Amino acid sequence: MNKLIVTITLCISLILSGCQASGGASSKDVDPALTKSNSAKFFSKSAWQSCAIGAGIGGIGCVLLGGKTGACLASAAVGCGVMMGANYYLDTKRAEYADAEMRLDVYIQDVQQNTYEVQAITENARAVLDKNLATLKSLNKQINSQSVTKTQAQKDLTQIDANIAYLKDKLSRMKKVENDWVSISSQERQSGVNVSKLDKEINQLHKQIAVLEKQINLVTQQRSAVRVS
Repeated sequence: MNKLIVTITLCISLILSGCQASGGASSKDVDPALTKSNSAKFFSKSAWQSCAIGAGIGGIGCVLLGGKTGACLASAAVGCGVMMGANYYLDTKRAEYADAEMRLDVYIQDVQQNTYEVQAITENARAVLDKNLATLKSLNKQINSQSVTKTQAQKDLTQIDANIAYLKDKLSRMKKVENDWVSISSQERQSGVNVSKLDKEINQLHKQIAVLEKQINLVTQQRSAVRVS
């Protein structure tokens, strides 16, 4: 009965958090090369909400139909990965895989998937950010020589600002996922599991996130130097 109550409570909290989630950068004025790309769905607020609400409803339905609590947690979170949060993800995988080595293999696959998603976003963002850097360099010269109208300059800067905000929002979600993986690794280590292979994959994820962060910071610094009076 206690497991049943805990499972239903977890599922309800997921539904509520998915429905009540706020924040996140607006896609208004963002370069379509970012929002319309195949990688746009990765680390997005909408993807997280869909997983949270879907997993919560699916988990409750499974339990009410007489399913085992562990199996219900596992089946409800299929496809969501660690996006459901470290504790929920850990509970589902421990319920699904009693064998630690099998569980570690799944963790590693999911971390590698997250790393691939970060790489996809980074590669797509690089082209947009390089274009933004070129625009900022040109704008700076035009503003100094007074060869660009204030309206046009503000239009260009508005999109650059939107791109930066959009990517910073993605970056914050990536870092949340990375922190969740660190937490999962720590909890498994405390349980006596050898997590050295998992830690190596988490480190690769960290490095890839750092590449994107460096690109964003470079454009942010250049943007702060351009002012329209």
